[in-house]
Amino acid sequence: MPHCVLIIEDRPDIAARLKNAVAVHANLVVGDVCWTLDHGLQRLFDLKPRVVLVDLGLPDGSGIEAIKAVAAADWEVDALVISIFGDEVRVVEAIQAGARGYILKGGDLGQVGDDIQTLIDGGSPISPAIARHVLNLLSDHAGIATSQMEMLTGRETEILRAIARGYKRREIGDQLGISGGTVGNHITQIYRKLKVSSNTEAVAQAAKNGMI
Repeated sequence: MPHCVLIIEDRPDIAARLKNAVAVHANLVVGDVCWTLDHGLQRLFDLKPRVVLVDLGLPDGSGIEAIKAVAAADWEVDALVISIFGDEVRVVEAIQAGARGYILKGGDLGQVGDDIQTLIDGGSPISPAIARHVLNLLSDHAGIATSQMEMLTGRETEILRAIARGYKRREIGDQLGISGGTVGNHITQIYRKLKVSSNTEAVAQAAKNGMI
């Protein structure tokens, strides 16, 4: 059964591009497109979607409120930010609120369907320009010592750097000549060694320790 996607975006042209990008995936279906925060929150609880694509600058409020509602939901659902705003403050605020990925509108929105699938598969899609901003997520946590970072194998480090550049698992596998499943296994080991639970946190730890 296709996964339901809710789109909260006030620009009709962007919303149409997002809807088309989702529609081409047999595993995904657009449940609704909402132009305001209030309507989006209503439909969130009506539809109980698997993924919510949310803009931050909505006419009646901030998309951060929608992200918080998603994070507090009692079913499996993730929020993916699609925004023109790429400044550090907004990025950190969105991720702290519970966003599992952050894509800039200036990128290729035709890939959003793949980004959603990455999210469903346990990844955290982020635009390359966003990667360094996630450092602030660690401001209230003790950093991992460089000696611990050295526990990563050469291949794991290679994969981590590719993640930081915004590449998806399939793309990393193609570059390295390995399967997507093998890439996933390496990512699992990276999470375990860095004591993190998402690509976003892994990139932050890597940047904090001078790897990207």
